[in-house]
Amino acid sequence: MYAARLHRTRFEEMEPGLPSQYQEEERLERLRDTHDDLISNGMQLISDAYLRQLAGDGGTRGVAFEALTPEGRNYAELLRAIRELPADLAVLGAQGHGAVEQELLGSVTERVLLAPTSADVMVVRAPWMAAGGPVIVGVDGSPEGYAALARGIGIAGAFDVPLVAAAVYDPFFHTGVFRTIADALPEEQQRRFNFAAQEQLHDAIIDRGLEEIYRDGLARGEAYAKERGMAIETVVLKGKVYTELDRFATAEQTSLLVMGRWGLHRGPEATIGANALNAARIGTGNVLIVVPPAEPVAVPAPARVAGKAPLSWTPEAETALEQVPAFARPMARRLIEAEAQGRGRSVVTPQEVAEAAALHGMGRPASADVSPAPAEAEAVVLRKRKRLAPGFHRHIAQSRLLGTTVQEGDRVLVYDVVETMPDGRPVRVTERTRLDFR
Repeated sequence: MYAARLHRTRFEEMEPGLPSQYQEEERLERLRDTHDDLISNGMQLISDAYLRQLAGDGGTRGVAFEALTPEGRNYAELLRAIRELPADLAVLGAQGHGAVEQELLGSVTERVLLAPTSADVMVVRAPWMAAGGPVIVGVDGSPEGYAALARGIGIAGAFDVPLVAAAVYDPFFHTGVFRTIADALPEEQQRRFNFAAQEQLHDAIIDRGLEEIYRDGLARGEAYAKERGMAIETVVLKGKVYTELDRFATAEQTSLLVMGRWGLHRGPEATIGANALNAARIGTGNVLIVVPPAEPVAVPAPARVAGKAPLSWTPEAETALEQVPAFARPMARRLIEAEAQGRGRSVVTPQEVAEAAALHGMGRPASADVSPAPAEAEAVVLRKRKRLAPGFHRHIAQSRLLGTTVQEGDRVLVYDVVETMPDGRPVRVTERTRLDFR
């Protein structure tokens, strides 16, 4: 695209300021013709030259190539072409000729991302597949996230590279909000709201419940990929979605990060989600933003993913659960069921509720016999089952272990737990636990 008319308009605006010898209409007309010849024809020749090399490369690789050099505003003409073809994919450099140091994303690329289109958009910063790392897909359990996963499966399969599905949840956001609100409210209202109890409940139940929701979403995605003949790795990350995905993608030396155009919290006015847009802005590598298909990707239901029948609850366990506030009860239920399934239980009894309550600070049901909670792990030693397994498994295993209970003989990805301290008992892995990979 080249904007010759923009230059012609600016030239005409400058005409009144030209020296008097250039003000004669005949001379002005000659200047206009010269300008049009230099600018319009020159810019078209340059644009054609850019595409000529690509046409040659496409021909040698058996790729059909059609060159377009429309005149007009760059982003407007590009969007017109995308819509009229219509295109499946638009590939743009993160920056163009007008790049400046302070700018993370060029204005043309950003305007194309912000505009509603039916095409996927790839923002390119690095040579394609030069790093040789895995394709990484952001999965949040939304239909758009699974559409991105489907696209990632196709790309990873075509280039024979690993695929990692990553989910990110933010356990720090609401804690900051709680403190801000607490500072703003008068002391009497703070006591009425009971901020200390609310914050403890949030940290113990809601944040962990969010993690379980995202793990469920990843499990469904993993089952979907398995049905299509691809084994994938999954990882749960904590923090701001787009910053953590970019940090993880950089650490894994990925050639491509894939994200849905929207996520779980899409608003009706949004043309692109904030996380997708910001990932394209700050990404250090290539980022593919995927538009979901008209029909959502059919992923397995949660019960089918787990490979087990849904847990049943005894009436006494349901009564014990009622001690948790109603707004947090669904997440507490998920948390208790996850703990029970991890212990191989098929029925939730008051004992399971009590164990989860003791472990996560939900309060102790008065009628339950609480077993001692697992001790915090000082260290966990893991040995690789396959000597040549990829190195990025260690990063994923670290995220997967955090907050879980492990014992000798457990398997985590390609690692076996061969020792736990203290005393070789089941232990709870925390941020203070030393993980020794061998």
